[in-house]
Order: sequence, then C-alpha cells, then structure tokens
Amino acid sequence: INAPVGSSPIFINHSDFGECETNLFVTLQEAESWATRFRLYSGRPLDEANPVLDTEITLPFGRARVAAITRTLSQAGLAFAFRRHRERPWTFPLFIKNKFFNPLFAGLMSFIIDGGRSLLIAGGRGSGKTSLLSSMILELMRSYRIVVLEDTPELPIELYRKLGYDIQHLKSRSVITHVESELAPEEALRTALRLGDSALIVGEVRSKESTVLFEAMRIGALANLVAGTIHGESAYGVYDRVVHDLGLVPTSFKALDIIVIANVLKSPDGLHRFRRVVEVVEVRKKWKEDPLVEGAFVPLLTYSAKEDSLKPTDVLLNGESEVLNEIAKRV
Repeated sequence: INAPVGSSPIFINHSDFGECETNLFVTLQEAESWATRFRLYSGRPLDEANPVLDTEITLPFGRARVAAITRTLSQAGLAFAFRRHRERPWTFPLFIKNKFFNPLFAGLMSFIIDGGRSLLIAGGRGSGKTSLLSSMILELMRSYRIVVLEDTPELPIELYRKLGYDIQHLKSRSVITHVESELAPEEALRTALRLGDSALIVGEVRSKESTVLFEAMRIGALANLVAGTIHGESAYGVYDRVVHDLGLVPTSFKALDIIVIANVLKSPDGLHRFRRVVEVVEVRKKWKEDPLVEGAFVPLLTYSAKEDSLKPTDVLLNGESEVLNEIAKRV
C-alpha cells in the first residue's frame, strides 16, 4: 500500500500470478487507524522520530508480518507492506512436494540437524530462508529444548508447542526500529545461551549478534543444533557479510559447519519464479587468510537446472565430508 494512501490501489504479489493490481483503495482514516493499532499491538512507536514499524499481526484467518513507514522516511506519509505466513508451517515432505529440494537434501539435513551441527541458511529476499528454518525445527527430537530468538516474530511458536515441543521464545530489539525498551540482539542472544542445554534458533542475523552467534557455534551450544538465516547469495557472500559488514573476526567463521543457499529462479521466458535450494556447502577449518582461495568452501550438493534437482558432489559420494565424518565419530 503505497503513499500517499488513496492515490493508488492495493497491490498484491500472488504466489501463482505474480504482481496483481486490485480495485481496492485504502482511505487515510483507515490507514491512520491501522497505524494506531499496530503501535498498540507491538508496543513499538511509529512517528516522525521513529518512522519505521516492524511487527507481526495474528488474525483468526492467519498471520502476517507488517512493515509500516511514515514521515520522515516517507515524505507522502503512511505506507504499508504485509507478508502473509502459512497457517501451518512448512515441513520437509511439503517442500519436496513443491520441489524446493529433493529427498536427498531432506535426508542429509535431517542427519546434520540430529548431529547437532551449526548452520546458516542464506539467500535473497523471498527465497524461503525463514520457511526452511521453520521446517528444520520440526526435524529436531521433541525431547530437545529449543530457544528461538527473533527481532520480529515470524516462526509459528504456538503451533510447535501444540505439537509437544519444549520451546522458549525470545524477542530482541529490531536493528531497524531501535526500541530502547527492548533488549539488544547481542544481549538477548547471550541470555539465550544462559538458559541451559538447548538447540538455538536465530530468526535472522543482521548486526552485532553475529559475534555472539558464532561464539555459540564455537562451543557447539552444548552439542545441539545452532541455526539461523542471513542474507547472502553464496557461501563466500555469507563470509563477506559477517566479516566485512558485521565485523566478525575472520577465524571465528570456522565455527560454522554448513551453509545452505536458497534462491529464487526464473523460467526462460521470465514469467514464472521458483524457489529452490541451490547449494549445500561444508565449511572446512584448515585455512588462515581467505577461505575461498584456500578451498574452505566444499559443496556437498549442487543444483542442476537441467534436471531441476540437487545433485550430490564427489565429496559427498566418496564419504569425504568432514562434517558427516565428525557426526559419525560420535555415534
């Protein structure tokens, strides 16, 4: 819903039909009423001093993430973007049915998750990172305790609890809105590590909390899964982001075991878009200066556009994966 409100209709990005223009218009009175409700619902400000509001709403017919902006960021006043979530979470079998990945990936990741390794899911906006992270939680044994940390709640926590999961949900300060009454991401993550033996799930790595997250990976979060999402188009892109953008010490990156890359692909005519896992990369530990030059990024699965499927590499087929062999040593 673009500013100024009422000058243009509501636009919808539909999963099957792409960008659609509706015949619905929002009045200024409605927009201001929504903004008031979102402020009350989230406990976060939306005014000229704080022109961005990031929150989630839950209604009887579904959940959605809300981004609202106003002056001084938007000169024409209020504007909104809603991103609706599935009512029921994605699962590995459902992803296989939709060709997001194949059964080989599902089996490999289930083994790695059960092995208590550290992993990041990378990709661009709308590539399915959070949905994939959500499905990985369902691969954990329900006897494990899980601590989830998000700055804007997106994961269906209540549904996990109904399924019998032992789960503690934490909400940290958004790096966009800077609400002082909320705990900073790095402090919230340190608190999560003090909550005892548990798998650690971080909604999205955006800022200084990356240092604490990799610290958690280095100690293995007490031999449980440590997982999160991050923006990045490749394994080196993830390294570049956390080291050069977020300020992580390069050698701390060795604490990461697996990087899963998801992307949005296009059909040859450019009319259709598909979400796919395009690569699973193992991070080797024997490098000093540059992990790319020194061969630290070793693919285990790579995407074949011709077959529209993930294919195993020789490293995986020949049993040369260091991560899988480390898991095997403990069994």
